[in-house]
Amino acid sequence: MVRIRIPDPTARDDKYLAARERLVVKVRMHWAILLPVFLQTLASIVGVILLAILLNGLDVGGYISALPWWFALFMIFRMLWKVADWHFEHLMVTDKRLLKVSGIFFRKVQTMPLEKVTDLTYNRDPMGRLLGYGEFIVESAGQDQALSKIQFLPRPDRLYLTMCDMMFGGAPAPSGSDD
Repeated sequence: MVRIRIPDPTARDDKYLAARERLVVKVRMHWAILLPVFLQTLASIVGVILLAILLNGLDVGGYISALPWWFALFMIFRMLWKVADWHFEHLMVTDKRLLKVSGIFFRKVQTMPLEKVTDLTYNRDPMGRLLGYGEFIVESAGQDQALSKIQFLPRPDRLYLTMCDMMFGGAPAPSGSDD
């Protein structure tokens, strides 16, 4: 008898940690990563409504007038898929490495040992300052790494100080402000 195991969305991520590894920080990507998808969906629904009004005035057949509504339904399902994908994606910082876990049905775990990190660049554009997200550019010795650019990180100031403390030691305690 073959058993199929369905992933539990509430499952703990301890399964990705080594036996002597300690989880320091776990964050989900900032919600602002979903803004383009929300705006595209909203624009497509508005466009479908305007097109439906136009097609209703032209008195076209049923199949043609139904196409825009199918497109709107597709865009809504696409948005829901992106939201679910965002829900399952997160970044974990342990005392030994950096992990990015993503995927709904097929889990993808990208890792980078902290000892390999040679430089950490922290960027925050005006929109990121307004909405509260930032970007890390992680450089390591050797070839390009999977986690070279990590965008849409929430509470980036606090996370940056934590990362510096984990990699280089001696970072000051984070303040309550994320400016």
